[in-house]
Amino acid sequence: MSNHHANLRVRFYPGHDEWTCIVQRMDADGMPDGDDLVSAVGATKDEARDNAIAKTDDLEVREALKPHDVH
Repeated sequence: MSNHHANLRVRFYPGHDEWTCIVQRMDADGMPDGDDLVSAVGATKDEARDNAIAKTDDLEVREALKPHDVH
């Protein structure tokens, strides 16, 4: 599962009893551009997201990590 925000991609991966949240910067072709900006784990997707927010001071990354209502 992933969310796109500008040139950032937020992805969630399930693991054994935990979720991983990763934020990547994407290039013009939609490919990852450099190292992950932030990566965090949690017992739930929401906890992984919250932990990723806590690990970064980058406002653009924080905005991308905010939950957005989809209608």
